[in-house]
Amino acid sequence: MTDSEVNNEKKKLRQADRWYLVYYLRVFDGMSRNILGHLVDISEKGLMLIGENPVEVNGDYQLRMCLPSQMKDRDEIIFSATSRWCKKDANPDFYLVGFEMHDLAPKIRKIIVSLIRDFRYGDKK
Repeated sequence: MTDSEVNNEKKKLRQADRWYLVYYLRVFDGMSRNILGHLVDISEKGLMLIGENPVEVNGDYQLRMCLPSQMKDRDEIIFSATSRWCKKDANPDFYLVGFEMHDLAPKIRKIIVSLIRDFRYGDKK
């Protein structure tokens, strides 16, 4: 992919409606107990986490996100994502990380849409 194509993809991701949720959901690295961070905002295309450790940019991950107890049929989802950026937070003890989700199964996509619809607050980010 050329630099121009990469920049166009980044613009598309940034233009997606991103939402804060009323929950600070935990996100793990695959099936491990290693917490990558907590959800800051989410869209149908990506998410931003805040965590204690930096994440390798352009790394491919299997993310496991815990869901609110109000979502009756499951307590977590697992999906593929690629880290697109990582930077220090205003609080130097934390990092912000942007992930692009890909290859979402229709059932997982439906759950993410439900999360946004049912648990968002405030204005779009």
